[in-house]
Amino acid sequence: VGFLLASVFHSTSVLMALVGINVELNVNDWLSMLWQDALGLLPSYGVIIAITLLLAFLTTHFAIKRFNFNNVNTDMHSKRLILFALAGGLSFLLMLLAMQPILNVTLIAGARSTLGLLAQCTAGMCAGAVYSKLSNSFNNY
Repeated sequence: VGFLLASVFHSTSVLMALVGINVELNVNDWLSMLWQDALGLLPSYGVIIAITLLLAFLTTHFAIKRFNFNNVNTDMHSKRLILFALAGGLSFLLMLLAMQPILNVTLIAGARSTLGLLAQCTAGMCAGAVYSKLSNSFNNY
């Protein structure tokens, strides 16, 4: 979910920039670029996202157990959702900020603007929310 949203947000940002300089694009152009970007980014950005989210979610699981968030009387499902969504969003922010000094380039063109960076972080938050829901449903069995 995180990778797919990040890829779509990236492609949309690039396509909107092209439209902004009067490049004419039809629906097929948009769909083709969305598909090609997803395939092209998967081996690099997809792997980086997977590792980033793995570290973020492991850390969040540890924090939940360490600080006994499970024993608090309020709705744990809401707290888990918030914690994992924040972990996903923060992990995307840190990942993208770390790429710049390490690689000396912002690899994800869709993250070069503030709006683009926020969109990428939103992809991480969505990934965290989905992970929270899925991992919590497994804990109930």
